[in-house]
Formats: sequence, C-alpha cells, structure tokens
Amino acid sequence: MRPWRLLAGGTLALLVGTAAGAAELKLVLPLARTAYQTNETIRLAVVRSSAEPLAAGDLVLSVTSPNGSKLSFTFPVAAAPVVGKDARTTEHLHLNGGLLRPGNYTVEATCDGTTASVGMEVYSHVRKSDFKLIPWGRAQKDQKLVEGEDSLGFNLIYAHYTNDDDANYIRAGCDVMPNCTMGGGHQMDLRQECDWSDPYVARGGTARVVQRALQMRTRPNVPGIHFYDEPGLTWTKDPVTGQGTPHGVPAQVRAYQSAFAREWLSHHKLDPSNPDHVRQWKHWAYWKLGFMDAAWKEAAFGVNCVEPTYLTATQSQYGWSAYTDGYYFNVVRSLPIVSGHGGYHDYGPGYFNPSFFLEMARARDLAKPCWYLPCWYGNTTSDEFRLEQYLSFQMNIQGMQTPPDIDPFEPAKKPAAQGVVESNQLMARLGTIFTTMPVTRPPVAMLYSLSHLINEQVKDRSVNYAHGETHGEKLPLTYLASKLIQQQFMAVVDEDIVDGTLAANHKAVILTAIKFLDPPVVAALEEFAAKGGLVLTTSDCTVQIKGATNLGVTPAMPDAEIIKKLAKEQKYKEMAPYTTVGKWFQGAQPLATAIKAQLDKAGIKPVFECDNPYIVATRQAAGDIEYLFAVNAEYDYKAGEYLSMKPAVATIGLPDDGRPVYDAVRGGAFAELKGGTKGAFRFGPGQMHVFARTARPIGSVKALAPVLTCDLTLAQAPIRVEVGATLLDARGLVLSGSAPLHIRVIDPLGFTRYERYVATRLGTATLSLPLAANDPAGEWKVVARELLSGTEDTATFAYQPLEKCGMLAGATHRAVFFAPDFDRVHRFARIAREATIVTGSGDYAAAAKRLADILDPWGLRCKVVDAKEVNKPRELSPQEAETWVGIESGRAKPGRENSPARVGFDIVGHVILLGTPQDNPLIAHVEKMKVLPYAPKADEMPGRGRGYIAWQRDIIGHGQESITLIAYDAEGMAEAVGTLYEMVAGIQPLTPWRMPANHSIAAATTAPGLLPELKTAWVAVLPDRVDAMKALTNSLRVLTHDDSLINLGADGKLVGRTDVAPGEREKAAADLRPDPQNASRDLPKENLPQDRIVKLMATKPPVTAVAFWGGTLILYDAAGAPTSRQQMPQDITALAWLGDTLAVGLADGRVVALATK
Repeated sequence: MRPWRLLAGGTLALLVGTAAGAAELKLVLPLARTAYQTNETIRLAVVRSSAEPLAAGDLVLSVTSPNGSKLSFTFPVAAAPVVGKDARTTEHLHLNGGLLRPGNYTVEATCDGTTASVGMEVYSHVRKSDFKLIPWGRAQKDQKLVEGEDSLGFNLIYAHYTNDDDANYIRAGCDVMPNCTMGGGHQMDLRQECDWSDPYVARGGTARVVQRALQMRTRPNVPGIHFYDEPGLTWTKDPVTGQGTPHGVPAQVRAYQSAFAREWLSHHKLDPSNPDHVRQWKHWAYWKLGFMDAAWKEAAFGVNCVEPTYLTATQSQYGWSAYTDGYYFNVVRSLPIVSGHGGYHDYGPGYFNPSFFLEMARARDLAKPCWYLPCWYGNTTSDEFRLEQYLSFQMNIQGMQTPPDIDPFEPAKKPAAQGVVESNQLMARLGTIFTTMPVTRPPVAMLYSLSHLINEQVKDRSVNYAHGETHGEKLPLTYLASKLIQQQFMAVVDEDIVDGTLAANHKAVILTAIKFLDPPVVAALEEFAAKGGLVLTTSDCTVQIKGATNLGVTPAMPDAEIIKKLAKEQKYKEMAPYTTVGKWFQGAQPLATAIKAQLDKAGIKPVFECDNPYIVATRQAAGDIEYLFAVNAEYDYKAGEYLSMKPAVATIGLPDDGRPVYDAVRGGAFAELKGGTKGAFRFGPGQMHVFARTARPIGSVKALAPVLTCDLTLAQAPIRVEVGATLLDARGLVLSGSAPLHIRVIDPLGFTRYERYVATRLGTATLSLPLAANDPAGEWKVVARELLSGTEDTATFAYQPLEKCGMLAGATHRAVFFAPDFDRVHRFARIAREATIVTGSGDYAAAAKRLADILDPWGLRCKVVDAKEVNKPRELSPQEAETWVGIESGRAKPGRENSPARVGFDIVGHVILLGTPQDNPLIAHVEKMKVLPYAPKADEMPGRGRGYIAWQRDIIGHGQESITLIAYDAEGMAEAVGTLYEMVAGIQPLTPWRMPANHSIAAATTAPGLLPELKTAWVAVLPDRVDAMKALTNSLRVLTHDDSLINLGADGKLVGRTDVAPGEREKAAADLRPDPQNASRDLPKENLPQDRIVKLMATKPPVTAVAFWGGTLILYDAAGAPTSRQQMPQDITALAWLGDTLAVGLADGRVVALATK
C-alpha cells in the first residue's frame, strides 16, 4: 500500500473543514503518525469550533477504503458556549485497529455542517517468521521501507543508529527494539569510576531505559528495550602500585561490606598459603559474579513497571571469558532474552571465533531465546557472512543479528549484501524449528572451569581473564578439534558436573590445560568415569582425576614460539601468516586425531561420516525428527590469507538405519544421495546443507479444521480464527517433533491475509490470527505446506463479517489517558503512602485540595507545594556526585550545579503534578523528556473543558513515580481529578469506550493491487547459489557458487556439468551475464513497489521481468504496468528468458521456470 505523507509536524492535524456558518472542524491524530498496526488503538481528536455557540448534535465518523469497505459511527455531542472569542470543544474518539483490515483508509468526521478528513494506513502486526532476524539498523527515512521480511528479510530492528519516528518500520513490517539505550563500552558513559555494582550507576541506567520505555509505549511495533553494549565491571587505580586493577573497586567493596558487615580481604593481603585467606578470596570472587545480573534486574524492573510485557535484553556474550569483570553463566539470569555478539573474525580462530564465543557463552544457559551477532565489520564478504551466520545458527538459536555497517539497504555498497539476504531468507523458513525444540546436547562436552581460574588467581592476582591464562588460551583448539572430526563439543562448567547435568546428558568430557578443580568437581568427574563416562585430558592437565584418560597431546599452534616472540615485539603484521585459520586447523589437528581415537574406541560416533574434515557438523533433534547440519568451512591454503575460503567437495554418509532423508533447506529429497544415505556433495564457500530425518516417511500434512470465534468483550483479537496443521506419516500417525511449516490464510478475494513460517511442536502447529470486522465475506482457505517433503493440505471456513460492531469505535468517557496508565496509577496508590502535589502558577488550589482530600482515605497522604519551591535540581553530596549517572549523560558536580535531567528535582518521593507545560516547569520538563503519550496543546489536547492524565517513572528523579494532570481550565482539571480518583479506586466504566449511538459496517469487496502469479513449469536443484545464467538454443547454462558450470535442457533436466578452472570464475560469469540492453529499462516509478529494491531485469519485448532483492518478481507490460507478481522462496540471483519461459535462478541453487503464456 502507498503511505500517506505527513503534511506538517506536531500532533498531525489534517484537512480542516469550515462550514458556511463559520463552524470549523479539525481532525487531529494525537499519536502524530498516519501508519498504524492491527494491535493498537487508533486515537482521533475532533476539534469543533465556531465564533457562535455550538449546538448539540451528532458527530458522524466515516472510515472508507479503496477495498470497498465503509464503516460509519455516530456519536452524540454536547452543546458548547462561547468562552472568550469562540466556542470550542474536543471530542476524543478511538478506532480498534485490531478490527480493521490492513489497507489504506480515509477517515472523515462530519459535524456542525462541516467535514474534516485524514488519510491513514493500517498494517498487520503479525510477522511472517517466528525466527528473529535483526539488523543493528542504519537505515534512514525511506530506506527503512526495504528492511522487511520479503525484501531484505528482517523482522526486528535494533534501533540504536535509527528510529521509527516516521513509522516507516511499521510500513516495512518490522518490529523495533531500541538498543544500547543506556550506552555502550564497558562502563557507563565510558567513565572508569562507574561500576555496575554501584547503586548510583545502576539506578541512573535504569532511569535511561525507563525513559525510553515511556517514549516507546505508544508504538505498537516495539516489543521491548535493549540496555547496553559490552558492559563490564570496572577497574580502579591500585592505591599501592598506582596501576590499574579490577580488585578493590570501591563500589564493589562497599557492596560486600554492606552484605556481610566485615572487611574485604585486599588482594595485597591475600596469602595463598593461608587456607582462610584462600576461602575468603574464593568467596569474594564468586560472590561478585552477581553484580552484573543485579544491575540488569534493576533495569528490567524499571522497564516492566512501564510495560510488563516488554522484553529486556543486553549484549552479554562477548565477555564470557572475563570472569573478573563479572561474566559467568548467570550474567543475564534476570532477563528473558540472551542477546550477544562475538568474538569477531579479526583475531583468534578467524571465522570460527564468533561461533566459539557463542557456544562458550551459552554454557548452562540454553533454555532462553538467544539472539546472536556473529560479525561486525563492513568489509565482510558475502561468503564470510553466511559462513559465520550458519556456524552460529546451527547451534539452535532463535535470532540472528546483522551489524550496522552491513545493513544492506544500499546493497551495491555492501559486500556482504548477498549473504545477508539469502541467509535471512533461509533462516526465516528453517529457523522456526528452533523456536519449538530444546537445544540438543551432544555426546561430548568440554569443560570451562572457573574453579581452576579462580585458583590460579589466588596464586597470581593478575590472572583476570580466561583468555589470558593457559586453560582459556587453549580452549579454541579443543573447540576446533571437534569441528575437524564432525563432532560437537558442548561447553559445560563446574556446576554442570556437580549437579549431574554432565552425567545425565553426555558420554564424554574433555579437560584442557586444567591444573586444579574444586573437590566436588573432582568427585563428580571420578563418579562419572566410574560409571562408564569418558574423561579425556590434554597432556598439560595436572589435576588428578581417577579414571581419566590422558590424550597425550598438548594443544598448541604449529608456530607457537614464533607467535609468542612476534606478539611480544608487537609485530602483528609479521605474525599474521602464522595465525591464519589454516594454522589454527593445523594446531587443532593432533588433538582432533587423539580425541577421535578415544571416541571411536568408546563407540561415540560423529554426527555423520565425512571425508572432508572442514565440513562442520551439528545435530539437533526432538521426538521423531532429527536435523543434521553440514557447513562448509574449508580453508583455502593456496590463497593463504587469514580468512581464505573455498568451495568444497565432500562424501557424506548418514547412518543407514532405514529412516528417510529430506533436504531441509530446499525441500524434497537430496539427488546426491540417490535414494540412499551416502553421496558426494558440492559446497560453495560458507554454504550450509541440512539433512532432516524423520522416524518414518512423511505421508502428508493435515490442515486442522479452523475455529472461528467472535467475542466483542475481548480487548485483543475479538474476532479471530484458530488454524493449524499436523505432520503425519504414511499410515496417518503423527510425526512428533519440530518441522518447518508454511501456512497461508487466503481470503475469498484471493488475497493472502496471513502468511506464516512456523514449526510444529510435538508434530502440530497452531496459530490464533485476528480477523477484521470489514474482512470480506465468503469462503476462506487455510493452506498448510510442510517444507521437508513439500506436501500440502487445505482447509476452509466461512466468514460472515459483522454488520454492526460497536466496539470498533468509541469515545473517551472522561479525561484522556493512555489506557495502560489506568493500572499504573492504580498501583501508584497501592505502593505510595506519601506524595507531593506540585501545582503550576495557575489557580489550582481548589483542585489540589480536592485531590489531597479524596486520596487520603486510600492511605495516600499528600502535601501541596508550588512548583517554584521545587523547581531546582536535587543537591548531590560529593560521594553521590563522584559516580552519579543520570538520564542526561556526563559527570555530575557536588551541590546544585546540575540539570534536573541529570539529577532530578529537589523533591523526595512520589509526585503528582498539576497544571500545564506553560505554567508548571516540572510538567514542562516531563514534556521535554518526550514521555507524554500525546503532546498537549491548548484548545486541542486535551481540549477546552477536558483533562489529561499521564503516569511516569524516573523522570522527576531516580525511582520516583509521578502522575501528571494537565488541563487548560478549571473544568478540565476537575475532570482530570475526578478521573484520577476512579483510577486510584479501580472504578472502570462498563465498556472501555462510550459506544456510538449508531454504527454500520460494509465489508471489503476488492483487493487493490492484487496480481496473478505465474505457474511453475519445472524446478531444477543445483549445488549452490546461481551466480549467472544464460539462455542458449533450447538450453540454459548456469554458473553456481560452488564453481560448477551446468547445462540444463529446456525441460530443466541436467545435461552436463564441468568444473570452473581455478582463476576462471570471473570470466565464466562474464560470459553468462545478460546483454545490457535487456538488463535494464526505465519503468514508471509509481509502478515500482516502494518497499523493494530493484536487483535484476530481463526483457523479452514487450515484457520485462524485474527481480527485487529478497525474491519478489514482477512482470511489466510494454506500458510499464505490472501484470503479475509473486514471491519466490529465496532471493533471486539470475534471470533468463528461454522462449516464453522465464528462468529464475535462486540463491539456494534452485532454478525455477515460470510459464508466461
């Protein structure tokens, strides 16, 4: 749909009408946008005015759409006398967005003989995929329109470098989560003195995220708030040595003494030979690991005071090895989401570094959704990007992130654009399985031991990071050893061993360069070994474990001494050839060989058999369905650069146990297996194959009978249809487990009302989807397709839209407030026992006294002060000022020389503000902080004789709740005070809105812009992405990304394949590129979708095929009018006309032939 453009700033008043009798009508959109979603209330304000008294009458609200629907609502309105120069009143109306069909609308208000109108758009809030695809967005203005799921492929924007003030992410179909809201860079505001254990710091951070939550709460596409990037406990100047140290940080010491009422044992006084000192230090070292999560718990509490449903997250995985800086498995225990990043590919094991960090950081924290960012740098190539995404994706995570400088809204400028879009498309479809299945624990674990590290720190207080000590330094080699033998070694910690997790889930554990383990860990390992578990130790382990097997290998890089020497001399350029990914592989190989021998002896088999050690294997399984992931990470030793990659050939053998095998990426069978379980596979650089195995052959998918419900008493989805599908075997029995499904709900007009990528849970997937009061009547179809074998089923239901729906529109009963604030105000009166009423300079004495009197019986004692008395910043003591953090960044000063935005106002406890921004400076501050749901304006919001109530927290001061009452006259303030009493008492009207006196609905009859799809003639499945394609006489020549040159017949059958010679790829691609005359054409801009980016064109006069980034294909006629449109299952990478057949090459290696006649 085409977006309505804002005509002016402010609260958005559009198309004012004036009657002949001088009555004027203005239609205002208080949310200051024209784009809305189906999960929100659309607020309207109709301002009536005239030089003469306004008579009582009817206000008719009409909502019409090009789809043929028309909705009409009549509201009685009261008379209004002339006050001053005119008569004026504001009617506050609402539309239930959940009952409106997505589309463009014109809203028209008619009253007093005149009419005003405004255009608006309504978009679905339901995203296509349950898997989160997240850019740290940089898109601005109209660039945001192309970010969505069927374009660049994203559905959730991390909005640090961007925002949704223009609602273009709503238009793009993306949710938005403000991220790094507190800031980023270890310590708050990069101030070394600020530690996360310090209440002055933590509460200041909370104030920042609370402010952002308040600002976002009226946005329907905001699911939560992200806190910080790369936080960590601070270091301080050692008073003895003068050097930096993480020990003895003042705030941490104060916290310890507050908790235990005893002195902290200084790191200078610690005697490693004194058992009591050792006990004290270990207690301290473990206890301080609670600081980071405590800060997040504080911040999450603040955010959830604003909106209990908001998700909260912070970047928490990059620091997994920084135990002295507060990192361990509990670092975000209080948050519902784990969000993190590498370990990027510019150090350590290169393109394995991101997945290594992910796997280590997830130790003992597998039950929460995990959203991960593998890479960061803008010069990342497409192959590097998809490899690093897939190495992380296969670990069963629920979201993947893309960094700011790779956000491909200008794809020609982003080297990784192709990898971003194709991996997004793949993960949107397949990643849903990870939302319904638990992480599969592999047979083999590898230990990350904190007890070893703390013990080393007891002996040497400079041992502060795992990556700076032998154990942590060598763990990457153990990790890589697993990849070389098609195993996965899951990271476990000491607590996993002691509590029985290791014994319950694993058959073997590997210990790398460990000198000490706490006695309970040793005892548990010995018991594990005694009961048949395999404990393998590298030869540099000195800890004694009865029953352990020494591998006889000390992990090391092949040129370790040279690397050490060059690093000491800081000759990093000279060191580079010795630290390539290839060198890391060579360093891991001896250990891999030794481990494999022991695992083979114990009967612990790899994920699959493979003759290429660089194919990384992972297994995820639940119930009857198993997935085996194979990712090509082969290093190009000939090129020899740090991250050199190359195509690969591998013979892969799966267990021959009679179970079928399906291609989980493209659907259907693997041609390479030829009906068996072993075959030769070609891989492009970074490519991923996924083998899906079911306990029994898939017979069909069964679409469940839809259940339609209409309950107009419900605030959310009063009309809804519940749909679903079940995966069955050939005998009609359920295949339990997680299988990817594509479910479409198609209305009688042929429009796809919903398209969802989901996964079954225990074999079945169900969805509850809202329907609109003006959706079309007739038979609807639910089409369910399972994406493993490709079977499909359809169910139908009849829908008869309502002719009347009084809950679709309504009027505000009394004072204006954002609906969730009712509960916030009610809670305020239950928590606060005292409050200060702060009045503006107007005549608010009567209102303030009334308010104090009516709150007193509820146990809320109020005192009244004039704003002038408290309109000054809070006074800070020198101790407070030293580390104080406020909403406004920067250091605070002792005393009163700070702004209220930094330190708050000179008022203690909870606050109730009375007045307007013009006469009450505290209300002006609240408005300036942009936390009012609607911008107040004299004579409009809330309007003459009307009141407005809004709740806040942390805006007047840290941890302080406030309620703001705004009115521009006594009548309005009286209404606000009376409504506040109802909120405090919990008295609610029988219906949320005052229902219209008359209402009618005419449903949609057309689907504007709907175009037919071309029919598929044939599909060919090739090894990897189609890089180039050219039509020959009755055949196609195709270059794929695995360096294959393939000939297909006109029927899509394979005619022949040859290898592209080394160094000949570009020449081969150039030979297949289309004639420039047929590769571009000027088309009318208005006929090109604004939410897509043109990628390729192919013209066969008079028809031009246009492929857009993300897989949209549109055909245009000679006049430039669109004649067909469809969404391909992957990004389009090549187009060629073969007679009247259009061949479409896809990023997953498929060639789809579409019949145009």
